[in-house]
Amino acid sequence: MLLSCLCLVVACNNNPQKPQVADAATPAVATVDSSAKKIEKNKATAIAAIEGFSNHNAQAVFKDIAPDYVDYGDGLGPAMKNKDSLITMVGTFFKAFPNMKADNITAMADGNRVAVFATWTGKFTGELMGMKPTGKSFKYDDVDIFTFNDAGQLTSHRGTQSMQTVSLQVGMPAK
Repeated sequence: MLLSCLCLVVACNNNPQKPQVADAATPAVATVDSSAKKIEKNKATAIAAIEGFSNHNAQAVFKDIAPDYVDYGDGLGPAMKNKDSLITMVGTFFKAFPNMKADNITAMADGNRVAVFATWTGKFTGELMGMKPTGKSFKYDDVDIFTFNDAGQLTSHRGTQSMQTVSLQVGMPAK
């Protein structure tokens, strides 16, 4: 009788292995991993654009833009599409605020959108579009929102803080 029970236990434990379900899930895991890598790359690209602006390097700001890139700014003015015009405009701004910089830079991403949070400071010490410098400083918190295409290129930018905030703080005439 003991021998019969032992044979039964051995027989029950020697079942052939069933196919593993994990193999079927592997493509989904790879997709999630790939998406996470893409999001991290997009965050790094967006932060690099903000750091380029903070370091007054217009080429770095627009290094990773797509041919159809659109900069909406804060929405008060017309959207800009031409890379050369954008570089010229940014260069003019750098001359007016030569010590402008971003601090406390952090980013959050959702799919092909990245929001970069920063505190911006600077002083109006250079001429800007015919306006004489006031020597006054500004400080504001902003969120820059970037969108990306599937190739990881920037397709658009929007700022949430109105440039009127800077204008008021540095004593520019109101428009």
